[in-house]
Order: sequence, then C-alpha cells, then structure tokens
Amino acid sequence: MALEFKFSCPLSHGLHARPASQMSNLASRFLSDCTLTNLRSGSTANLKSVLSTIAANVRLNDECSIRVSGADETIACSVLEHFIVHELPCGDAPLLQAVVRNQTSEDASPKSLPRPLRSAGVEICHGTPVGRGMAEGDVVIFEGFRVSAEISNEISAGPVLEEQRVGRALTAAKERIHNMLARHTSVAEAGVLQAHLAILGDISLIERVMEQIARGCSAGQAIVEASQFFGETLRESESPYLRERALDIQEICFRLLEEIYGARQQSSVQLNRPSVVIGDNLPPQQLLALDRAWLKGLVLESAGTTSHTLILARSLGIPALVGVKEPTRVLRPGERVLLDANRGFLIRNSTPAVKKFYKLQSETARRREAKLASYGNKPAITTDGHTIEVAANIASADELSATFANGADGIGLFRTEMLFLDRETAPSEQEQFEVYAQVARAAGDKPVIIRTLDIGGDKQVRCLDLPAEDNPFLGYRGVRVYPDHQNLIRAQLRAIVRASACGRVQMMVPMISSVEEVRWIKKQLLQVQEELLREHVQFNPALPLGAMIEVPSVAFILDQLSNELDFFSIGTNDLNQYFLAVDRGNPRVAPLADVRQPSFLRFLKHIVDEVHRGGKWIGMCGEMAGDPRYLPLLLGLGLDEVSVAGPYIPLIKERMSRLSAVECRKLLARALECHEASEVAALLDSCAPAGVRHTLLGRELVLLESESESKEEAIREIVDAFYVEGRTDDPDRLERDIWAREELYSTGLGHGFAIPHAKTSAVNASSIGVLKLKKAVEWVSLDGEPVEMVILLAARESDPGGAQMQVFSRLARKLMDEQFRRELLRASDPGGLMSFFHEELEVGV
Repeated sequence: MALEFKFSCPLSHGLHARPASQMSNLASRFLSDCTLTNLRSGSTANLKSVLSTIAANVRLNDECSIRVSGADETIACSVLEHFIVHELPCGDAPLLQAVVRNQTSEDASPKSLPRPLRSAGVEICHGTPVGRGMAEGDVVIFEGFRVSAEISNEISAGPVLEEQRVGRALTAAKERIHNMLARHTSVAEAGVLQAHLAILGDISLIERVMEQIARGCSAGQAIVEASQFFGETLRESESPYLRERALDIQEICFRLLEEIYGARQQSSVQLNRPSVVIGDNLPPQQLLALDRAWLKGLVLESAGTTSHTLILARSLGIPALVGVKEPTRVLRPGERVLLDANRGFLIRNSTPAVKKFYKLQSETARRREAKLASYGNKPAITTDGHTIEVAANIASADELSATFANGADGIGLFRTEMLFLDRETAPSEQEQFEVYAQVARAAGDKPVIIRTLDIGGDKQVRCLDLPAEDNPFLGYRGVRVYPDHQNLIRAQLRAIVRASACGRVQMMVPMISSVEEVRWIKKQLLQVQEELLREHVQFNPALPLGAMIEVPSVAFILDQLSNELDFFSIGTNDLNQYFLAVDRGNPRVAPLADVRQPSFLRFLKHIVDEVHRGGKWIGMCGEMAGDPRYLPLLLGLGLDEVSVAGPYIPLIKERMSRLSAVECRKLLARALECHEASEVAALLDSCAPAGVRHTLLGRELVLLESESESKEEAIREIVDAFYVEGRTDDPDRLERDIWAREELYSTGLGHGFAIPHAKTSAVNASSIGVLKLKKAVEWVSLDGEPVEMVILLAARESDPGGAQMQVFSRLARKLMDEQFRRELLRASDPGGLMSFFHEELEVGV
C-alpha cells in the first residue's frame, strides 16, 4: 500500500537545483520508492535523483503529487511532507556566483575606450569581464563536443556486454576525478570536481542509460541519448543556474564516451603557443586540462555567471570575457588578438598604436605594483608613528604564497568552512591538521587565526544536510550548530590544537552571542587538550581563544567575555546587517546597510573601547576593513589590526603610511556627531583620499622627456602617472573627465602650452602634472601652433575655495610672459621645475 500527498510549487524559479538536492537527500535516507509527478505535464521523477527531479520541470504554482511506497513509507512520507510544507518555500535562497564587475551601458560603449585606442580606429568585440587582466595570444577555437559516426552506426553487442562497458566507464571516470582531487587543487577546482562526481553517481542518469541499452542501444548511443535528454531539459529551465548545469551533464557524458571509445570522440583543445581560447562555452574539465603555460585568456559567448568554468577561470587568475556575440563566427583560428578583461573588450586589429598603448599600460601596471609592493614588507606606520597590523583573509592554503609575498603581517581569518563545502563527507581530523599545520608553518613567527566551522546562513554544507529555514541568517548557524555535531567539531578542535605546535596558531569562534557558548567551547577545548596530552601529542597549552563579534548583543557583555577570551575580531558584514536590521542580499533594502551610518560608527567605537578597557586585543576582518575609503575611521577607532584580501595589503599599507592617527581620531569624533551617512561620506571625501595629504605637484608627476606622439597619448601619459602615484584609482574615468572638458573647447592656450583640466571625484587629491614633449604635438591651440608642454590640473570636486581655478588663472597670466615660458621649457630637472612652480605660482611642492 502506497501513501500519497499533493502540493503546489511555491518557488518563483520552480523546483531548481538546491531544493531538488534537498528533497533527493531526504528521499535517499529511506528504503521506500519516492516518486514525484508534475500534474500539469504528467512528468514523473525519482525523488532520489536530483537530475530526475529537475527534469520534471516543476514551475511556480504547478500542482504536484508525491507517492511513497515501501517498508518505511509512513515515516518517509511524513518527513517529505513536512519538508515541502515548512522548508520548501525557503528554497529560493541566492546562489553562489562568480563575481562579475558591474558594467553599465556607458562602460560597454565605444566612446568609453581610452582615447589612444579610439583614435587608432580599433575593431572591438565587447563582453562582460569576469577574470580580470590583460592578455595577448592567437585565437584557438573550441568547437564543442561531437559524436563520431562510429557511435551512431554501432550495433549493440547485447544488454549485458553494453552494461558492462558503461560500468567500466563509470568506474574509470570516477577514478580519474578522484586522481585529480588527490593532486594539489584549489578550493574552486575541488568544488567543481566534487559536483561532477555527484553527477556520475546520479541514479537517474544511470537508469536512463540502462533503459536505452535495454531498448537495443549500444553503450555509446545510450550515453549520447541521456546527455541530450538531461541537457535539453536543463537548457529549457527558467533558472540560469540550471541552464549552466547542462554543460556539466554534457561533459560528464562525453568523458564516459572518452573512456569507452578514446579521446577522438570530442573536440579537444591543444595549446602550443600563447593562446586565447574562444568558444560558445567551455566545459570545466576541458579548462583544467589546458596547458596553462600557453593559456592566456578566455572569450565565451553563452557562459553565465554561475558557470563552473568561469568560477574556475577567476580562481586561476585567467582573464576572461563572457557574453561576446558569436565569437567563433567573428574570429578566425590563429588570428592574433589582445584581450582587455579589465575594461571588457577584445581587440582584433592590433595596430602599432594599439601595441604601443598596451605596452605602456603594462609598464604603468608594473610601476604601480612595484610602488605598492615597496610598502608590502614594511609595517603599516602612520605619519605620527602609530602602527597597526595588516593581516590577510584566506580560504585555502593555496593562497599562502601570494598572501605573504604581498606583505601580510599574519593570517587574520582562515575560513575553514571552505574545507567542508561541496563534499559528501566531512574532512577527517588528519586532513584538516595537515592543512592547518601547512598554514602555521608557512606563517613562521606571524600569527594565524583559524576560525572554526562557520556554516548556516548563506553557507550550506552537504555533509551535514542542515534543514532549510525561513530566516537562515537568524537561525541555525555558526557555534549554534556545534552541540548537535560534537564529533565533527571535536575533530576540528583536535586538528587546530595539534597544529598549534607548528606556529603561532590562534582559534576563533563564529556567531558567539552569550557567555554560555564560550564556556561550552572552552570545555570542549579542554577535553581535547587532555586527550592529546594522554596521547603524548604536542600542542601549545596556551592556545589563544577568541570570538567573532557579529551579534549586536555581545557588545553589552564584553566585560564578561573579556574575562573568558583572549582576543576579538569584528565581522562587519553580519554585524552591520544585524544592527541595522537590513538583509544585505535583498536589493530593495541593501543600500541601507551602510557602514558609514553614524549609529553604526558609534556602536563600533563602543565595542573597541570596551574590549580595550578589558585589556584585550581587537581586529576587524569584514569588508569594511578592506575599503581604503574607511581607513581614517578604522584608525580613529583604535583597532589593533585589520584583515583584508591578500592583494589589497600593499594598498592598505600605503594608504596607512599617509595618515595621521591623531587626525583620524579627530575625524572620527566629527563623524560621530553627524546625523546621516551622507554627511560622513562627505566628511571622508573632504580629506584626500581617506585622509591622505598630498602636495599639488609631486616629483614623480613631472615628466620631462616624453615620447608621446599625439594629444591623446600625452594626456594618457600624465593620467597614468597620477595612477602610479596613487593620485587616482580609476585612470580611465579621470581621462574621460579630462576629455569631457577638452571637447567643449581646446585647452591649447598658445605659445606651445596646453592646460587640460577637470574638477572630478576620480582623483584622490587635487594635483598638477607636467609633461614636456621631445616633439611638439598638434592640439588645436588658439594660435594654431603645436604644443611642447602640457600642464594638467585635476581638482577634487569636494575641494573648497576653487584652488584649481586660482592656479589656472595665475598660470594663464604667467604664460603671457615670454621669459616665464622660456624658463619652463628650459627645465631639465624635476626638482628645479618644482621649485620654479613654487616660486612663481605659489604651488605647494
């Protein structure tokens, strides 16, 4: 006797991957058969298969039934019905996506090209940048998979033999993926490979193949049919995420064909020279198989932001564009192209002017990195001698080399949950120990803060199968999960404690909201230490224990927690959304989650003051810590440390070196008196940048031997000098603002001089750049003469008093004096020219 119940799908995107996976996990716990029927279409699905459930194509408001039949049908039916009534409505949580830079229509417009490229008349293919960077190489086309005539015309050797061929192929394909996982892979690679293992084990995929074999198909024909069936089903889905999974299904099936028939069944890409791979899409395992010594970039048409391929490309640092229209038709194999994945386009006709522009861009990037790198291995010291640690947030040991090369003072946050994601089983104690020990040894005498498992909310772990919740961010997450999973947590504690013998390891616990939780953790920690002591395992008995400050209530028991803990770290992302009651994932209210709200700043000051009053150390590891705009506020708060993404460490240290701790405390005091976030923003804007003080004219902004050959090149050369010196973080925008003024009227004043200028928020400080050309260039000057010297004025919009116009007026008057012009053109030393400007124009140097 079977049990059955009906429901109406409540999900706006239909029964997509995540809820289908949850239902499959539930159904697989029971012996009973569990069948879903879409009453609208009549499609049926085995609930124990994610693919089958997705293939039923259940849409919003579709009427469905679930039928359960078997030995444990009563409990199985009850559990499934409870899930559908209480948890399924929450199944539309946002999906993890590759980060893609926001791109406006203006960004994609040919008018947004840097002027030297616009004047070169280049042929452009536009797209959306995913993996940032620039690359040059020959076009190599990925044509996709193809089925050979050998498979199409093959005659079945009989069901038994064909099933055996499929079985051997499944075993070999799984072994290949396990071997890839056994090698040193990144977190992103491991996640993709684990997902492919799950597809290989999906019961519906296997059943579909076996059904086709039973109907007389060969192994190859059955696999091709299954690929087409599930691929077409997923491609018809309304969910972008499900449409992206069609490529994974296709690749898995063709990997099976490869095991049976050899590599000739698919269009493999072989690289033997610097190459940019072009395609409609590219399967993730195909990407991993490419020779990265020759792979310089990717240009794809239909890959979406949840594509496993793009997530991998970004993690591997491969420049990539998506959404490029018909790239395989437009581009020719072997054609040399330039890929600019910073700006979002590919250039076909690489003229000498284009090559010159990108050669200079590479040199500019090198100089900028070199200048910032000089700060990386120095301590972050303010102008008045205050020191603050700048540590790194990491998610895997793969990031260590680059992180310490960038000058990290330690690891301020090691997110251990990345070891648990996309796995069917949790990592063992030994596996975790090896990773934690590797990080500790690499850090040497620098501190390493290892955060214990932080799951729930937006981070789900398959091996724990946590229930869906109406409001997961306020639910079963962080430390709240630990008591129900003590074996898993104790394994992690043992691994961390063992690793403490390998370096300066510290342990930090997420989502602490009470003293009871801290004491529970301390009890577990003590038991683990006693176990290891009996086992004669070395560890640091004085392992520091800290807590994340994410729950607002903690701010009012910091005196009590300071008696229990050794340190604290503020997680501003969650703390801010909890404090302001704003779901930062909801686009309608996300703008309200502004860390510049005076109430939030007052809250942060209370927290820092209370922790210091208790004699303890406090850092910050949320997004606020990594934004240079907020550094004056963080220094004003008196934090002991900030922990940021590794690549930002040199920039943060450079900005710190130009700040005064005393002035920052004064600025914070003013910010605390503000009434609105916009007032705080204006306050920060008024001190350049984020409190940095510049003179108008710096030695590095005096360029006396310029080889620029046009007006466009000359302006860009000065703009790039601004970028190298930290006067702007967005040189393209500064260039556009300069040209916006230039297009109204020529700034060629005559007598061989031009004064391009703009008032713009693209500069961090009002600045002057001077460029003397080896060969005069056409400028459409008032007297029709070419220009020999360019003096660029860029003023911050927030600067009071019209300083830019005052300098402009004085300079214009002075340029009427022939002796003044002669002295400027005679200058051969930047220092001498700076002194001359100071004396004649009263410009600070």
